[in-house]
Amino acid sequence: MTDRAPAASAEVHLTPTEKRLWNALRGEPGRAFERAELVALAMPGTLVLARTVDVHIRALRRKLGPAARELKTVRGVGYRFGGSPVAGGRPS
Repeated sequence: MTDRAPAASAEVHLTPTEKRLWNALRGEPGRAFERAELVALAMPGTLVLARTVDVHIRALRRKLGPAARELKTVRGVGYRFGGSPVAGGRPS
């Protein structure tokens, strides 16, 4: 499965889970997602630890190269993609 990084023209090969994570995060720029939310979105019906998301985010960052700068860690919450934190949204 392939997808394109936002600022790159080269194809990036993502696993199905990485692709679902990527689509969820970039679908709502600026929104901070809790790890448990990302597990539910990217790995539905799978019993995994919420920290498993960290492993997939690390792999995504490696694959996305410079575009990975837009994947932000939100301390105490989880992750968000680019932009400013959403006003009135989760703490970031």
